[in-house]
Amino acid sequence: MTRPAQPAACAHPARSRAAAPVMLLVIALCSLLASPLARAADRADTAANLCTLDLDTPRRPRDFTAAAAAIAPAVVTIVVVRERSGETSAERAYSSGFVIDADGYIVGAAHAVRSAGQTWVVLADGRTFRARVAGLDRRSDVSLLKIETRGLPVVQAAPRPVCTGEWVASLGTPFGFDYSVNAGIVSAFPRYLPGSNGVGMIQTDVAMNPGSSGGPLFNARGHVVGMSSMVYSDTGMFLGVSFAVPVARVLQVVGELKQRGHVRTATIGAHLQGVSAGLATAFGLDRPRGGIVVDVLGDGPAARAGVRSGDIVLAINGVAAGSWADIEEGIAASAVGAELSLTIWRDRSERTIALRTAALPPDMPLQSSQPHTPLPRLGLSLDTARRAAMQAGLYVESVAGPALVAGVEPGDRIVAVNGIAVDDAAAFDAALSRVGNVPVVALLVARADALVYLPVTRSEP
Repeated sequence: MTRPAQPAACAHPARSRAAAPVMLLVIALCSLLASPLARAADRADTAANLCTLDLDTPRRPRDFTAAAAAIAPAVVTIVVVRERSGETSAERAYSSGFVIDADGYIVGAAHAVRSAGQTWVVLADGRTFRARVAGLDRRSDVSLLKIETRGLPVVQAAPRPVCTGEWVASLGTPFGFDYSVNAGIVSAFPRYLPGSNGVGMIQTDVAMNPGSSGGPLFNARGHVVGMSSMVYSDTGMFLGVSFAVPVARVLQVVGELKQRGHVRTATIGAHLQGVSAGLATAFGLDRPRGGIVVDVLGDGPAARAGVRSGDIVLAINGVAAGSWADIEEGIAASAVGAELSLTIWRDRSERTIALRTAALPPDMPLQSSQPHTPLPRLGLSLDTARRAAMQAGLYVESVAGPALVAGVEPGDRIVAVNGIAVDDAAAFDAALSRVGNVPVVALLVARADALVYLPVTRSEP
């Protein structure tokens, strides 16, 4: 069975030049599921995906200059703050996202925000907002964030699915380098992965690295075709195969998250796989078709109806299935509680089994974001130099909240506040008082013999 490997990677933000870990979902497929025989039915599904491009769609765009420029204003950087166990400082992680609704709704990757203590969104114009996680669905890896603003630029969804071989590009924040464009082709669509609940993923060779997930995948016309989600790798780094959630699925999930904060998905309580030519022969089927039941779960609908491991589902409600994907899609498209009539191949003959779908167990409960309470000194714990080896000045001992989001790190030396020189905590407090209650404070920070101004958002605009 394919299982997600532990996400682990580090981002090096361009805007802060500081290292920060970022969550990236990694799929490490085992050798069994990667074998040619096991994938035979999946290849047939993909080959059958005949696709016709629009007549005015560039077959090979000279570049994505116009498309990237059109979509960039709606792309955001998502900054997540998490507490470190047993440490005074927190950690920040970067991912990508895009505006789906002008009233402040942002799409991102669920795995990037699911355990967030605080979530912040940095817009293309540089404004920073504290975000609320309105809902997430780990099964599709889609999350919906809400920020309190209106009139945002919005991406345009593609009116048709992508085609295998089509040129596409992504826009995101790999390793913290925001607004990076990477291009490639659609390697396969739909690509069905174990646990995808009947949703065919977009497989591409577009480079994707830590921080890329959640960003838009778009075509040469600047239309979003999917959301970058995961890579095929056992290291967390890009090895030439990446996957995106189709935009139609993203929009479906967003609609449900807006309505109820979670997604209801139908299930029959059984795991299925594709039927290869060898399996068809073994079970006496005339040709590879349908989906074979691998196991039946607990006391679910399939178990109660008498479905067994080794049964091959050939049709749902009389509609013949050409492949395992058709079965998965048919179940996923059903309403929770819907009555289904399954045509089953068992003991070299057909029979009909009726059952009623159930809801998949609820996803993890949504963790409410921490209340936004202003932190003293912008979230900085400060002290003056006490060792002879250290240059005299005011040093950061620990950092949290808005200063952490801005990129300040322990060990940084604070040189000035809005141009006002500071050399101890008292001078820092006096400078903050002098600049007044401005929403953004500029800190001049010394790090590794370099000086850089970092804008710290004191409160949301």
